[in-house]
Amino acid sequence: MTNVALKLLLDQDVGNLTQVNPRVRGKAHLFSLIAELAYHSMLVEVHLSPKPGLVDLINNGSHSDMDVALFEASADAIRPFLNDFLYAGFEHSQCSVESLIDVLRPIGLKAENAMFNATSGVNTHKGMIFSLGLVCGAVGWLVGKGITIDANYISQVIKQSCSLLIVRELDDSTKVHTHGQRLYREFGLTGARGEAARGYQTVLTYSLPAYQTALSEGASAEEALWQSLVTLMAYNQDTNVVSRGGMHGLRYVQNMSKKLLMHGGWLDPQFEGKLIDFDRELIKRNLSPGGSADLLAITWLLAEIEPLSQYSAIDID
Repeated sequence: MTNVALKLLLDQDVGNLTQVNPRVRGKAHLFSLIAELAYHSMLVEVHLSPKPGLVDLINNGSHSDMDVALFEASADAIRPFLNDFLYAGFEHSQCSVESLIDVLRPIGLKAENAMFNATSGVNTHKGMIFSLGLVCGAVGWLVGKGITIDANYISQVIKQSCSLLIVRELDDSTKVHTHGQRLYREFGLTGARGEAARGYQTVLTYSLPAYQTALSEGASAEEALWQSLVTLMAYNQDTNVVSRGGMHGLRYVQNMSKKLLMHGGWLDPQFEGKLIDFDRELIKRNLSPGGSADLLAITWLLAEIEPLSQYSAIDID
C-alpha cells in the first residue's frame, strides 16, 4: 500500500455507523478511505508545482479568475459528495452497469452546485466532478459485486456505463449546442465524455504506467507526477487547450511535451527548470491543459486505489 493510502487507512474515522445502511456498514471504512483519497487527488493536482499553464503554488497559470485557495475551497465543497458516489454505486450493484451513470448524474449536479456556490460561479472542478464521480461510482459497484477494485476493472465499469455518452450528448443534434458539441463537430474531439466512454484509456495506456514506472525507478512522488502530467499533455486530445488555441495550440502543447519526454523527462536534471520555461510559454499563449490536469488526479487516485484491492472485504462490525 502507498504511504498516503496507508496513513488514511490508519487515521480513518468512519463516524456513527449506526446511521449507515446495514448492507453497506461493513464497507464504510473502505468507502470512507477511498472518498478521502478522491478528495486528496484534487489537492495533489492543484498543489503540484510547477505545472505548465495551470494554477499551482507558483502562479495562476493561464487563469485570471482562479488561484490555489479557490481550488481548495472548491475541493472542500465537493468532498461530501464523494461518499455519495461510492454508496450509490454500491446500492446499484444489483442492477445493470449500463445504467450506473444515470444514478450518479444527480449527485454530480448537486456537487456542481456546491462547487459554484463555493467559487462564486467559477468552474474550477466541473470536469473533475464528472471523472471522480465515475471512478467512485465504479468502485462502489465493483465492491457490491465482490469484484477486485483495480484500475482495469474500474475502467471496464466506466466504459460500459458511458458507452452511449457520445451518441446521447454529442451526436444528438436536438441538444442545445454546447461548447463540447462545437469542438466535436468542428474537430471530432470528444473531451471528457470520450475519455469516459473509452474507460480512461489515456490514463491506463500512458499516464498510469508513466507514474508507476517513475516511482519504481526512484523518482519522488513529485517527479513521478510531473512525468505523468507531461505524458498526458503529450498524448491527450485536450479540449481545454483546443478551446483556447485551436488545433495549432494542441499540437504545440503535445510536441513540446514529447520533446521533454525525449530528453529524459524526470531523469533530466533540468526537468523542473524546463517545466517553468514551458509554463511561461503557455501563459504567454493563454493555453491551459485543464483536461490533462483532471486526468492527472485520476491517475494518482487509481494508483492509490489499486493496492487497496486486498482490503475490499474489510468489515468493521
